[in-house]
Amino acid sequence: MLYLAIMFVFVATLFFTYFILITVNDTKIQMAQRVASIENMDKAWIREENEYGESVASVILKGLGSFLLKFSPSYKSSRNKKMLEKAGVLRETTYEKFVARKAVFMAITATFSIVITLILTGNVGNALTLAIVTSFLIHMIYRFLISKKITKRTQEIVKSLPYSLDLITVSVEAGLSLDGSIGRIVSNIEGPLSEEFGQTLKEMRMGIEKKDALKAMSERVGNKDLSMLLSSMIQADELGVSLGKILRIEGDQLREKRKQTAKEKAMKAPIKMLFPLMIFIFPTIFVIILGPAFIQMANVL
Repeated sequence: MLYLAIMFVFVATLFFTYFILITVNDTKIQMAQRVASIENMDKAWIREENEYGESVASVILKGLGSFLLKFSPSYKSSRNKKMLEKAGVLRETTYEKFVARKAVFMAITATFSIVITLILTGNVGNALTLAIVTSFLIHMIYRFLISKKITKRTQEIVKSLPYSLDLITVSVEAGLSLDGSIGRIVSNIEGPLSEEFGQTLKEMRMGIEKKDALKAMSERVGNKDLSMLLSSMIQADELGVSLGKILRIEGDQLREKRKQTAKEKAMKAPIKMLFPLMIFIFPTIFVIILGPAFIQMANVL
């Protein structure tokens, strides 16, 4: 029984490590697979075998994710999907695959914790409790990482928004249409904002109305500055107002807002520096200044 438990722990550890490595290096693995498929294009049977293997794994993950989503309320699935869209996760995978990978990781972690607890204590109740706590922690870590991705991606969008707006303004004033101006952003600027504009441009070319595509972009990103800009673009297109003037006004407002934000952060800096000064620097200064005096007083007394 002991050898069987040790073997089970070894296999669970092996699968856990393999899943961690696959998750961390997923982008590198995909790039390596694409490079290998390009280099071996003349070997059709190798390419077909790789494509078949990828399609089987994709189908399995998608099926598992669809099955798990049946037990989740629709409003909760919709909310989580919007969060993943804001984080940019769904550009690399689908919502079903993400749910399946998360469930597999939680199952492996819970199983590993159960086996370790049973080996160390032999108490089934403690093992199940630890498995539930571990699964909950994994779920919270996932939510925390997604929130961090959303914050980082939103900051990158806000940072690149004035420059993208300048490019749209110059392109529109040079005679390009709004679609052509967005195409210039997609081809010349990299980053999450360019990706969102690229998806919006694809939707326009697929036949979706310009107004609906821009509103969908506003809902995906969820940033107030970008939403105001897109609303102004929609109104200018509907009312026939000069789009170049509107964009220049929006650009000036964005720059003024960034200046005000920078001034606000500068005003907050002394207050934020106060607590590190009180905790780390002032005690050291007191030790240096008053230390010799206390030593002399101790020697005298």
